[in-house]
Amino acid sequence: MNILIRMGFSLMMLFTLLGCSNVEEDTSKSTSNNIITKSNNREEPPAIKLKIGKDEIITYRGIYSWSYFDKSTGQVVTVEADHAPPTEMVNIEQGVKANIAETVKLDFEKEPTQYEIKVWDNNNVVATYNTFEEIKEKGKYIVEIVGTWEGSTATYVTALDIQ
Repeated sequence: MNILIRMGFSLMMLFTLLGCSNVEEDTSKSTSNNIITKSNNREEPPAIKLKIGKDEIITYRGIYSWSYFDKSTGQVVTVEADHAPPTEMVNIEQGVKANIAETVKLDFEKEPTQYEIKVWDNNNVVATYNTFEEIKEKGKYIVEIVGTWEGSTATYVTALDIQ
């Protein structure tokens, strides 16, 4: 019986030591991520404003994977939010009339390193563009704006009746 207690205690110590070494290893791996994202202390993706001509178009934030540096813990935190697909977020039939030949202004609270614009019909992406000026489609479409920041991505969705 005494041998079983010693073996149990030894195994518990072994697992504790192994567990501590893994935690230390994970922390050292995330140090490089801390350097990359220390400049980002926003806890969620930035808001955007889409203005076509004089009209401000409402957009809805969709899915995102957002990493930020939490000053209180000194760690990089990643938040992943799932959402319905763009075709279920907005009603294509209620698209706002938009003449994209007019000035299109896309303002991010924090400018992304890059973004793309996906044009959806009722079911699928029909085209992907880098600017609104490139869009060739006319009629009712769902527009998904996909922004990318250092290690983070967020989507924004609206329905437009493109003139």
